[in-house]
Amino acid sequence: MTNGAAKRYCHNLDISALTLALAEYETTHPLSVELDGVNYAGAYRVMAGSVIVYFENEIKFAQYGTNRPEIIARWVLTDLCRKCDSRRRKAGKR
Repeated sequence: MTNGAAKRYCHNLDISALTLALAEYETTHPLSVELDGVNYAGAYRVMAGSVIVYFENEIKFAQYGTNRPEIIARWVLTDLCRKCDSRRRKAGKR
């Protein structure tokens, strides 16, 4: 392979990797959890070994390591729901 062909090949690989990364980031997955009899809905994305979870006006991320991303996303969403619920209760007491 000539030097020019090798550069074109690497450039094409870079474009393919970038396209896959963008497609992966743009994909959001719906997610719901039940907490104290109340259903909460959020969404998550998987990107470069991390799970990004969206709930109401909150965003939180975590590394998923050897666990499935869906499991980590569910845990993070549960944490966000508890946090928001606690804020609502504190605001109601004032």
